[in-house]
Amino acid sequence: MTLLTPDLLIITDYNNKAVKMVDTSNQSWSDQLQVDDAPLDITHVTSTDFAVTIPDKQTIKLISISSNTLKTKLTVKVGGDCHGIGCYQGTLVVSYLRPAKLQILDMNGTVLTTIVGENIFQYPCYITCNRSSIYLSDCGMRTVTRLNWQGDVIGSNSGMSDPRRMSLSDDGTVFVCDWALNVIKEVAGDCSAGKVLLEKLNQPSTVCLCGETKKLYYSCRSFYETIDNFLYIYKLS
Repeated sequence: MTLLTPDLLIITDYNNKAVKMVDTSNQSWSDQLQVDDAPLDITHVTSTDFAVTIPDKQTIKLISISSNTLKTKLTVKVGGDCHGIGCYQGTLVVSYLRPAKLQILDMNGTVLTTIVGENIFQYPCYITCNRSSIYLSDCGMRTVTRLNWQGDVIGSNSGMSDPRRMSLSDDGTVFVCDWALNVIKEVAGDCSAGKVLLEKLNQPSTVCLCGETKKLYYSCRSFYETIDNFLYIYKLS
């Protein structure tokens, strides 16, 4: 999930093959867009556009919002089962699992840089990025890895068991879900240190920070169709 405004979240609903707009002020979804297969990750592109990975179709969908309605703007074919995705100033960063690699793309899907290396990646899941850094959660290496935009590793935090989706604050702090340890961790921007922020969760899978309201949105695994199918909100101190 990612934020449109402090009250509106855009989420991917994998099992229902949909992208949804959730109004957190009245705890309801205000619109949804069915897509052709299960959407996995999502990132901001502009204030009204988002990019979504569809791994089984090997595509990225660009979705726009107008008058509180979600619409598919463009479908971009990529060279593999695209998994995680991030974006900074019109440049996309995409992870792939088979083979394990990272690609930097323009908005038309043209590959600008490919980063491959067994010593860097094993199972690169999810991405978040800012002006100076690309952060990658790797379930195989059990790390959050920090790279520069040239693809060089410039930091790594190994205090993980099964890191999943992440969210990045304006000051560079990384909030990361650790699925296996049932916690959400707070990791320094240089990856030098980390600490548990929330614990005793039920396999947290995604997290999203609103810097303006100091709220952390997260979701956990749903074991049953009608149980634990919620978004949670944590107020940062």
